[in-house]
Amino acid sequence: MPDLGERPDLAPDPVVQAEVFQQLDVAANPSGADVGIAARAVREAQSKRAATPARASTERVVFNRRPIGVALPVGHERLITLPSPAVLHVPGDIEVAVRLESIGRTVYARALRPFAPLRIIAELIETGEQVPLDLVANEGTVTASEELEVFLGERVLADRKSEPTVSTEHQDQEQQQAADMVQLTRHAARALYAPKRLAYGTAGVSQVKLDTTPVNGLIRGALVETTPIGQWRSGNLWVTAVVVRNLAKSPLEIPLEALRGQWLAATAQHGRIGPAGSERDTTAIYLVCQRPFESCR
Repeated sequence: MPDLGERPDLAPDPVVQAEVFQQLDVAANPSGADVGIAARAVREAQSKRAATPARASTERVVFNRRPIGVALPVGHERLITLPSPAVLHVPGDIEVAVRLESIGRTVYARALRPFAPLRIIAELIETGEQVPLDLVANEGTVTASEELEVFLGERVLADRKSEPTVSTEHQDQEQQQAADMVQLTRHAARALYAPKRLAYGTAGVSQVKLDTTPVNGLIRGALVETTPIGQWRSGNLWVTAVVVRNLAKSPLEIPLEALRGQWLAATAQHGRIGPAGSERDTTAIYLVCQRPFESCR
């Protein structure tokens, strides 16, 4: 048998070997020269496979007020799962470096080219907690896991519990400064879509807790997924932001007239969304009621 010059650390991988022999068409009746050529090809294929870094499935980090580093492999999408749905505050020119999409608790991030660290802020809608994320993409980020899951640390939760409660006097002042339906809807839209410098508060408007479980059948006859992600109150009015994602293969005009529930007003961020899987298959609607969302739908 000819000496193939094998190294112990590169013992033939049966899968790679079969692939190479099949490509060289020497498996059936190999000659000594053919076997030598095939053996070298096997070792080269194994070396290339060994040089390709493996990516772990999930990385888990705990947020305790320090910024979280997020490594992005160029050209590959990475999922960032937050403790709850969030609004992203990003630099105005971020689109040239990274594509970001936020749906529910998940941020989909894809680096378009290598870039130095840049910071975005994820503001949790339920609590107002702000989580700084430092995104970076370079040669050292190619092994980043496919998903990054963020948890709130004990220190952050303790700080939240220690926040002073709102006094009765302050509640009375907010009642006097109650926003109307238009102001309340604009506040919800700013919270979801506006850059941080424009996402200012509105007098008399406060955020309230909300069950963010997807709701079936909220829009009659439409093949969509509807997920409430934020709720605010002012006086006797509540507004709920609901993410609408198209599940059909054709574009959709948002049929607000087909909404189920007792809504005083309904507004769509975009009147038309693209087919499922496109970059524009998702939008938000804002529903105003005189009671919380669960009691109005």
